[in-house]
This record gives sequence, structure tokens and C-alpha cells, in this order.
Amino acid sequence: MTEFFSKLFEQFKEIYGKLDTTKKIIIGAVIGVVLVAFIVLFSVSSERPRSVLFADLSSNDFGQVTKKLEEMGYTYTTTGTTAILVSPNERDIIMTRLAQENLIPKGIPGWKLFDISKWTETDKELNVKYMRALRDEIKRHIQSLKNIEKADVEIAMTEDELFREPDSSYTAAVTIYKAPGYDSINKKEIKGIQYLVSRAVGVRLKPENVTVTDEFGKIISDFDDDFDQAKAEFTLLQYRHRIEERVRLNYLKDIRKGLEMIYSADRIQIVRLSMSFNWDKVSEDREEYSPIEMEKDNPATPYSERKVRKSLTVSEKSTEEHFQGHGWNPEGPAGTEGNRPPGYKASDDQFSKYDKKENVRNHAVNKSIKKIQREPFFITGISVAIAIDGLQDLPRLPDGSYDLDPAKRPIQTTLSKQEIKQAENIVKKAINFSEVRGDQVAVENIMFDRSTQWQSLREEYERKAQLRRMLLAALIGVFALFLGVILYRAISKELARRRRIREEELAREQQRMREAALRAAEEEGVEIELSLEEKARLELQENAINLARERPDDVAQLLRTWLAEE
Repeated sequence: MTEFFSKLFEQFKEIYGKLDTTKKIIIGAVIGVVLVAFIVLFSVSSERPRSVLFADLSSNDFGQVTKKLEEMGYTYTTTGTTAILVSPNERDIIMTRLAQENLIPKGIPGWKLFDISKWTETDKELNVKYMRALRDEIKRHIQSLKNIEKADVEIAMTEDELFREPDSSYTAAVTIYKAPGYDSINKKEIKGIQYLVSRAVGVRLKPENVTVTDEFGKIISDFDDDFDQAKAEFTLLQYRHRIEERVRLNYLKDIRKGLEMIYSADRIQIVRLSMSFNWDKVSEDREEYSPIEMEKDNPATPYSERKVRKSLTVSEKSTEEHFQGHGWNPEGPAGTEGNRPPGYKASDDQFSKYDKKENVRNHAVNKSIKKIQREPFFITGISVAIAIDGLQDLPRLPDGSYDLDPAKRPIQTTLSKQEIKQAENIVKKAINFSEVRGDQVAVENIMFDRSTQWQSLREEYERKAQLRRMLLAALIGVFALFLGVILYRAISKELARRRRIREEELAREQQRMREAALRAAEEEGVEIELSLEEKARLELQENAINLARERPDDVAQLLRTWLAEE
């Protein structure tokens, strides 16, 4: 890297040295301006952004505040004659000292906060500024009402997140202070404030989510009217519907789970599961009497040892009376003669006998007093209709693969009556079937239409078979190509070898013919004029023969190299 920069610097130095004086001055000026611009940019960006002290000031307030800041020795900047900006570190201190001097201007910024913008503002700061402006504008509107002296507004805005409902509502709280001469605020005025805040924020803030309180913290927006009552009834109906649907889905899940353990999921179709509910509130006071258990049953034994008595004697009373003798005859006062006739008195020969026996026993039995509160709802009827498919499959070939002939129909096997009865019993157990409440269960064996499935299966097998054929053809082609290349190379080598043999034989034949001609000429003593080519060939041949005699190893190595290359 250092070598690269050094080369770059040398090239720049060389190019710069070739320039004339005027161009050097221009380049130096441009570089100086760029450096100054970067320095100014870094110095400006390194400064902390100033915060708004006051905005939308009147000329009088602007003059008083700036004069006081100069007296205190604080630095500030202005935008026109309406806004004052100070250092964020000094803002709280300046506000405190201005409050001590009673120089805090009155007013609410509102949307005028956006009249002052900074190029260093972030999205978070803009969101905070938007919330402040919106809150202040709503506050200004509420305070403009005749019967409202002061108002405080707080808005809670939820941010949209990935795993949160996209229509999460906002909430708002409004505190109002009544103007002098107004003791109360009626419902229409409170609703007007709720709708004013709701419409100002947007669709995410509903009027019912705006809470209005008075200066004492009392909620004055919580009142009932016909609309609220109807809304409460509708909410109750929605709540009941959700509970009914949850109960129905639980039953549906239990039925499906039980049947899918026996049959495959694609063979089960719950056509309908309807349930009726009774939401009447029922309370019952019950007084029950039961026998007294003297000895409990032992669950470990197959027989019952339980002994009971109908009652126990709490108290008992016995009375016996006996009497015998003459009966009682009326007499007169003591010492006087009775006034009975003589005949009646002479005939008084009656003799009486009297016995009385009385037994009183007080018995006690088990007594229980129950106060029963029924559940908030109970099921009054369940109706279930279920269709179960039989066994269906395409015909198979002897090797176990599918027979994809469209003319052949799928093999279908229906369920037996016993299997249908078993499925019906499973469903009845799952829903706690009760004939008393009129439950109905229907389980039928119906062959599902699987023509689309069979067609897709045939197409899939056809695609796989076609792919196998294509792969096989490709492999055969590659093998044929490979075999062809090998044969071509072998034939080419063989043809080259035969051509080389023919050329060598031809060369040897020509050499023999020349040698024979030379020998004949020498024998006859005739000089033969050789061509330059023949002379060169003879000289090359003599040199090769001499080299072979002098350095046979090198010549052998050269021949082996030629043979290896061929």
C-alpha cells in the first residue's frame, strides 16, 4: 500500500512539474478552497444543534427577552424577530432565570414549531415535535371554548411494530378547568370535546378512548346513555359469541383428533357441527335429607361394607298410666246430702279399669342445605354431521407400481356397518351425547371425489417416467459420444501410423534408388550432377551417421523422445 501511494505521488509530482505557472496557481487555489470548505463543514457539523427557547414571539417579548439574555451574558441566535435559539446545556438555566425575572412569554407554540427547522434533525426529533405541536393545537382549540378556562392534553401514540396488531388504537387524557361562572359541563359538551380530540388526532384515536377529567381528577366522561347501553349489550353478545365459538372449536378439534387417529386426515370431513346454548342465569336453594353413614365402604374389596341408618335417636320419653275401681259419681258439697235419686244411687255397681302407655322419640337425620348457582351457560343441544371416505387407490401393476391407464377405474372399498357404528360411538363420546337434550349424530360413508388427485398422480408419474427416459437417453448419448471420441482418436492414430510407414518406405525406396544410381555411376566412372537438395540431404545424412557413431546415447534418447511424442 505504501509503495502504491509513493508511485501515485511520484506520478502526480511528475505531472504537476510539467504544468506552467498559471495552471499551478489555479490548482493550488482549488485545493485551498476545498480544504477551507471541509474545515468549515466539520466545524459546523461538530457544533451541537441549538434548541428553541421561544418561538412565535411578539416584537415586545422578543426585545425584552433578547435584552435580558445580553444582560445575563448568554449567547443566542435568532430566526427573524420571532424565535430565539440557545445552547441545549444552558436552556434550563436560562428558563429558570427568566422565570425569576417574570419574563416567560405567554402562548402555545402549536404548528409554529415547524416554522423553525434544522438540517440535523432526526426522525425521532420530528416525531416529538409533531406530538408537541398536535397537543398544543388541540389545547388551543379546547381553551377557545367559552366555558373552558384552561385545559391539559396528553396523547399516547403507540408505534406500529412487526408482531403487534396494525390497528392498535391511541388513547388520550384531557383535564379541563371550568371558567368562572360555570359550575358544570353537560354531556353534549363533554362528547364534543371527545370528538374534537378524536378528529384532530385521526382514525387511530376513537372518541371512547378519550378520557375527560375535571380539575379535581373526577372522570366526567364516564356516563351512561341509551347508546352506551346498546353498545354494552352488543359487547355482551360479542363476548357470548366468542365463547360459543371457542366451545364449538374445542368440540370440533376433539372429534377430528379422535377420528384422525383411526382414519387418515383426508378421509374425514365434518360437514357441520352446530350447538345451541342457554345463557339464562339460574340459582337454586335446595334442602336434602340423607341416611346416616355408620361405616364407609372399603374400595379395596369387591363387596360393599357400607352401613347406614335411617336416623339416630336424639331424645326419648316414656309415660305409663294405670287405674281401676268404681267410676266417679257426682256428689254434692262436702257435709251435705247429695241430690241423686235413691234408685240411681242403689244401682251404682259400675267398676272401671284404665291403662295408658306413651313413648316419644326424637330422631335426627343428615340434612344439607345447598345454594346452587348454575354456570353462566349450558349446552341445550348438539348436532353433528360427518362424512367418512372409504378406501380408494389406483390399480397396481405386478411390480407394485401404479397402473396409470385412465380407462381403469380406481379401486374403492366401502366401510362396513360395524365400522360406521364405531365411528358414531366415538363421536357421541366426544360430544357427551345426551338423548334427553335432543342431540343428533349422523356418520355416513361417502366416497369422496378424488378425480383431481388421480389425475395429478398420473401426471406426476408420467413426468417422472419422462424424466427417467430423458436421463437414460442423455446417458446413452454421452456414452456414445465418449465411445465415438475414443474410436476417432484410435482411427486417427492408426491412419497417421500407416501414412508414416508409407512415407518411410517411400523414402527408403528412393534412398535405395539413389544409392544404386551412385554405385552404378561410380562403377562406370561417370560423374552425376546432383541437385542442391540432394546434396543437402546427403550431407545431412552423413552428419547424422557421424553423430550416431560419436554420440550414440544422445541419438537413442532423441529417438525415444520422438516415439513418445507420437
